[in-house]
Amino acid sequence: EYKNLHTMGSILAFDKPTIGYLIKGKGEFLYKGNKYVAKEGDLIYIAKDTKYYSLWQGEPEIEFYSMRLKYTDPYAFYDYRFQIVENFPKEYMDDIYNNKEFKAMSALYLMLDKLYPKMKKTTQNTPSVKISDAIKYIEENWKAEIKIEDLAKLCHISKSSLFQLFKKAAKVSPVEYKHNIMIQNALYMLEHTDFSIEEISEKTGFSSSNYFRTVFKKITGKTPKEIRT
Repeated sequence: EYKNLHTMGSILAFDKPTIGYLIKGKGEFLYKGNKYVAKEGDLIYIAKDTKYYSLWQGEPEIEFYSMRLKYTDPYAFYDYRFQIVENFPKEYMDDIYNNKEFKAMSALYLMLDKLYPKMKKTTQNTPSVKISDAIKYIEENWKAEIKIEDLAKLCHISKSSLFQLFKKAAKVSPVEYKHNIMIQNALYMLEHTDFSIEEISEKTGFSSSNYFRTVFKKITGKTPKEIRT
């Protein structure tokens, strides 16, 4: 439980699947280059190897369940990647937390039996395959200046085709994808380092601290100063 504002997550990959369930408040998740929003009653599935950062906001309470599946084979459900399952029945989570030992384990299996049929498996559709080199390049070079024509050359397609396919596969433009990764890393630095906002702006590749603040506010709804305090 938290009040008003809470950040969490890691730029490091999780070694086991983790489940969150939002009871009160709202959660925004930056995962790779995309932003996902969870509301009350939503379940958040964080797969193995997921690198994400999250911003939780409450009026004033933030309350959620968090459960790390330590006992499972981390690759058993590898086709299920990060996703939000809307309106998942809260009673399944309550039964896990309100019982002990074997009863809790039984409740956990009942919850998983209910959960996995509602989840989507990751599939490689045609648009994402065609622009996969562009996505990989942005993820590996997010601090650098990236030009659309260079991404198009990597994928052997025209600039217009790249933009269209990228938007279809990632739900955001290449620039927005890059900005989300930059802000994800900025959130981590704000919480885990003593770097000034100007230093974080520079280290995450923004041309100026004012531009950094503008993009940060647009993506998170908060200023860097509000996150740090």
